[in-house]
Amino acid sequence: MLLQSVYDAFRCMNLLATLSEPTGIREIGRRLSLDSAKVTRIMQTLLALEMVHRNEKRKYSLGLGVHRFSAHAIHNSTFYKAVLEILEEVGNNPVSIVIGVLSGRDVVYLIHTRQGKSVARAIGNYDSVPVTDSIIGVKLLAARSDEEIVSLIGIHDFHLIKEDIDSARRHQVLVKRYPPQEYRMACAIPGMQAAIALSNLSGERLELETLKTFLVSAAQKISGG
Repeated sequence: MLLQSVYDAFRCMNLLATLSEPTGIREIGRRLSLDSAKVTRIMQTLLALEMVHRNEKRKYSLGLGVHRFSAHAIHNSTFYKAVLEILEEVGNNPVSIVIGVLSGRDVVYLIHTRQGKSVARAIGNYDSVPVTDSIIGVKLLAARSDEEIVSLIGIHDFHLIKEDIDSARRHQVLVKRYPPQEYRMACAIPGMQAAIALSNLSGERLELETLKTFLVSAAQKISGG
């Protein structure tokens, strides 16, 4: 049974997490179709828990409690421990490793390594891109029915990526070539609504089969398998 008050509180926090500036009660209510009085009660509760911060203009943003929660979650997470082992194994290889999840019409990157950047910068890299522009997005959409995909991204965008969706359903690892000479590949992480991908794959002697085997192994390790 859905606890509506808890559900709405998390909706409020999720909204604040996506905004770059503090937001007032009325704007939160408008965006989430919630009564202002209800939003006020939710914010008062979240303030008491330090999950939100209220500035002098009575506008809200995420509070230190969220960051404290996040720090504990990452520290004790088997997911991140497995990811760190994989990143350390790869080292300074120019290949980029990306792990992403769906968020509406976007893919949010939980991990995104970049050549020359530290491992620390790879974690919590919450960039987001349209789901249709991401090989991770295509792989995650492929687990849904055509009707679900159309309701999420619309019939026009669905037809644009339909061929890739079909390929993602046929193959455990989706491989796609991007101009001028780059390959990307993505694999679903078992037991999670997330996928892992490799990008910046280029070169004349690129061993795609070896990379696909590595990607499947990494996905299984992250899932605890």
